[in-house]
Amino acid sequence: MYFTEPVDNPFARGLTALDEDRRPEVVDQSRLPDAKPLFSPRVGFNWNAVGERSTQLRGGTGIFTGRVPFVWVGNVISNPGANPNLFPTAAPKPTKRGSVLAQSFDLNAMDPDFKWPQAWTTDIAVDQQLPWAMRGTLELLYAKDINNVFMRNADLVAPTRSLPDGRPYYGGFGANELNPDGGAGIYVIDNTDEGYSFNVTAQLRKALGDATNVGIGYSFTTAKNNLKSTEIASVLWQNQPVQGDPNKPELSYSEFGQRHRIVGDATYTKTWSPRLRTQVGAFFELAEGNRFAGAGGNRYSFIYSGDVNGDGTGGNDLIYIPRSQTEIAFDPVVRSGRTVTAAEQWAELDAFIEQDDYLSEHRGEIAERFGAVNPWYSNLDVRVLQDLGLVRVGGRSHTIQLSVDLLNVGNLLNSDWGVRKVASPAATSPLTLTRFNAAGAPVFNFSGVTNTFIDDPDLLSRWRAQVGLRYFFN
Repeated sequence: MYFTEPVDNPFARGLTALDEDRRPEVVDQSRLPDAKPLFSPRVGFNWNAVGERSTQLRGGTGIFTGRVPFVWVGNVISNPGANPNLFPTAAPKPTKRGSVLAQSFDLNAMDPDFKWPQAWTTDIAVDQQLPWAMRGTLELLYAKDINNVFMRNADLVAPTRSLPDGRPYYGGFGANELNPDGGAGIYVIDNTDEGYSFNVTAQLRKALGDATNVGIGYSFTTAKNNLKSTEIASVLWQNQPVQGDPNKPELSYSEFGQRHRIVGDATYTKTWSPRLRTQVGAFFELAEGNRFAGAGGNRYSFIYSGDVNGDGTGGNDLIYIPRSQTEIAFDPVVRSGRTVTAAEQWAELDAFIEQDDYLSEHRGEIAERFGAVNPWYSNLDVRVLQDLGLVRVGGRSHTIQLSVDLLNVGNLLNSDWGVRKVASPAATSPLTLTRFNAAGAPVFNFSGVTNTFIDDPDLLSRWRAQVGLRYFFN
């Protein structure tokens, strides 16, 4: 339920608009979706299959309901488009809350049938007591989207032609809009049910006497959806890397979730006396994909610099990976005072493609959104806890605990260890559109980048230490 009622906007209803299937629709920016009941039935079980919990089966299935970032809803209320009836071309129109509604560069709206995100998730796991006093766990989790989010631009014209790689072309800036209102688009938040995720996790744990516990686990994750997450609603469309129709974004990899991840942990406790205890713990991680941070995070996309598909926005067109020089055209470019010819640029691009595993394996294809994964990395963290028992006061035991955390210990020992790699911006956007030739094919300049990955300067690539002091009274 939305308790804010937007100011009526007949201007929006009068605009020409097409839905994702290019059927005429009426977009009412001033109407939010009606309240809809969303049911989330779930059932779970936990079965002690063999006595003494030596074999335990557990799991469940059901629907989980989430939410969207509220800023996306707020964008609908605050972006009524280039409405001539609003300030500054018309007198200020105060809202019920006393603010003034003004024109905006674009128009944001929500599909009348929009539903908040829901996914049907199923989980099954087995915990098994193994020889040598080990405990094993195997768990499978699958989630299928019922309602997920994607953004479309109802102001986009039908394509005027196709480019040589097969993608549609929409006429270029100024010719890509249905309405000559000077706005950037009619961005409508809508639902899709195409996404899914799958995860499998295996784990072993063992107690080594009363003082030591160790464990190791492996996890594999794959997730696909139709959205590149970002903050502003309109940018959901403008920055969404696509292979073809930007109003029908392809099902492709999510930017979230590491594909392969191995973790290990160990803890050791030594009690010296009733008042003195030492605990040492270590956590090790070996994983593929790095942290999440958009481009250069877990996964990355190869995109053109420039509006190759003519939809009015640059930076959302996934590159075509040429097999030979005949499939791409270059203009000469001047770098550091030297003119680099088309043939030289092709030689550089060809070498760049060959050094990258993803590009070299997908020649003759348009790159996938977040199709490439950042390299493997390793990390070791250590924690030491020292308990210092004090005298009992008033019938209570008082304890001081000193903690020392060392993060990325490898980098502390050697400055070359523990440094993560990420794809550089120059590598993920290596081709800049310069023009279209007489045949309508795009012509490019190559940036000259030679390697995909660079050292990640983030704090995760550096060792850190923190010291803590806690006081307990029981």
